[in-house]
Amino acid sequence: MVSEAEGELIGGRYRLVEPVGVGGMGRVWRGRDELLDREVAVKEILFPQGMDAAEREVFGRRAMREARSAARLNHPGIVTVHDVITRDGAPVIVMEFVRGLSLDQRIKRQGRLAPAQVARIGAVMVEALGEAHAAGIVHRDLKPANVLLSGNRVVITDFGIASLAGDATLTASGVLMGTPAFMAPEQVHGLPVTAACDLWSLGATLYAAVEGRPPYTGASMVAILAALLSQEPAPSVHAGPLAPVLAGLLRKEPAERFSADQAAQALIALAHQAYPYPSPGSHLEPALPSVPAAGDPGALGAGERRPGGGADGPGNGQETSPVPAAAVAPAPVADRSLPRRRVLLLAGLGALTVVGVPVTIALTRDSDSEPSTTSVTPSTTPSPTPSAASGPGLVTTLTDHTKDVWSVAFSPDGRTVATGSEDNTVRLWDVADRKNVATLTGHTEVIYSVAFSPDGKLLATGSYDDTTRLWDVAGRSSVATLSGHADHKGAVFSVAFSPDGKLLAIGGNDTARLWDVAGRQPVTTVTGHTENIWSMVFSPDGGLLATGSDDKTVKLWDVAGRKTVATLTGHADGVRSVAFSPDGKLLATGSGDDTVRLWDVAGRKTVATLTGHTGTVQSMAFSPDGAVLVTGSNDKTVKLWRTR
Repeated sequence: MVSEAEGELIGGRYRLVEPVGVGGMGRVWRGRDELLDREVAVKEILFPQGMDAAEREVFGRRAMREARSAARLNHPGIVTVHDVITRDGAPVIVMEFVRGLSLDQRIKRQGRLAPAQVARIGAVMVEALGEAHAAGIVHRDLKPANVLLSGNRVVITDFGIASLAGDATLTASGVLMGTPAFMAPEQVHGLPVTAACDLWSLGATLYAAVEGRPPYTGASMVAILAALLSQEPAPSVHAGPLAPVLAGLLRKEPAERFSADQAAQALIALAHQAYPYPSPGSHLEPALPSVPAAGDPGALGAGERRPGGGADGPGNGQETSPVPAAAVAPAPVADRSLPRRRVLLLAGLGALTVVGVPVTIALTRDSDSEPSTTSVTPSTTPSPTPSAASGPGLVTTLTDHTKDVWSVAFSPDGRTVATGSEDNTVRLWDVADRKNVATLTGHTEVIYSVAFSPDGKLLATGSYDDTTRLWDVAGRSSVATLSGHADHKGAVFSVAFSPDGKLLAIGGNDTARLWDVAGRQPVTTVTGHTENIWSMVFSPDGGLLATGSDDKTVKLWDVAGRKTVATLTGHADGVRSVAFSPDGKLLATGSGDDTVRLWDVAGRKTVATLTGHTGTVQSMAFSPDGAVLVTGSNDKTVKLWRTR
């Protein structure tokens, strides 16, 4: 840290003293306003990567305008914006410096909070939100990382990405901001962002505080969003009298969701029954346990991944005697060509779209790495290993391959990742340790496809060297080489196990072969395609095999009868991806014509054509309930589509 006299002076008055955090959208400094001689937080807004000069100018104007809108707010429960300036063409927001922990850090350190404590935090938050909404300002990314706890004060930060509600110049771009685990369903659907979205996020934030986890969790961002669109939140277990309030805030239909007044009435009633103090505002003493004092050393942006954020786990004595239930009626929840990589990234995805709504979603992690205006006391305790509950984001980068990685697969138990590369090797990675535990050699050309058997004991790899190899995963050794693919004309592009693991389908230039896995013998050769077979998938019951080819067709094969039962046409370019819905009733296909088609398997007909990608649709998968289809494309986006 430089001395306060040595730091860079910006805007003619703000001295940058030390950095306290950095994230995807900004960098925060502890600074000093030399004109007024006070400590401030200085947040530099970072331009997203890949923006050209014109896009930077538009982004900069928007960020400045939104920061100025936040500066209109004057409430003790909202971080005060003092000034908005520019530095090297980028916006810089000068705010009050709030010392303390974020709610996200508090949850991580001590686990779930007591319902009474959460009710008091919520009462302050809903009052602050009411102030913002009355001014026409919507936060759009409310979550535990954006709630600061300082002594008896509860403060919402990062209104800097808020948009003026109803301002077409700010909403017409179709860009949404949010964090999947705390995002309202209508935000994902691309509908206008309103105050009701903030109220959903308030409910999700309070749920996370009292339960120790968000209402929706998953192994990936896609899984979280799919659950958000297709499932109701998991019932609260530890909320007690807060449960009806959470249910009211987490209603999927905005019109049925609790209003700010309803939420405030319920939360204040709970807070006063537990602690009968007179004021429902931002000074609900004693609302919070003590936090680090202003003199404590060290500074860190809320949600930053510096050591010291680990949780002690739930059940740490925070739950006191039961809080009397508020006079709120229980609220029923309403029903409702392949890209090349030299490294493998196990990462969250940055852009998704819902069917019929071409909306890009700028997503951040659940425990966001965006810096806020808070200071904490560093700890020497290492950060916990990222888990599903940590939210989407980069977990690690696996870099041992020396050339492009063409294929990846998780083992059924999720403990191992297999990768096939143009360096002619297959590598096995331990997911927990992030280590390369085996390098499988034997192929002499690029490995285009890898697939685990359903029991995880075997790994099949298909290569341009005209062979498919079977590997004993535990023994890290080759147990069979399936060769003789003269009809494949020198390449194996795709491999797929049947659901029972007894058959292996191998796709080549224009043919597919079914092999008996146990006997290591070909059962039949499937012909009919005239160009490369890039994708294959068995139906969930194993009765059908779907193959997608560069000849623009998809063929359905009767596995038992060893014959073609349908040829599906309609794509204007090669078919690069195929996927059955979990019930086997729908088949999804992705093509070089940039479209996705949904087919009625029984009727052999297209039931929907989904447009929105601007590049080849290379991969796809259904959510476990079949309600959502996720697709990946060469246009560098992943899209979510409702299927019913």
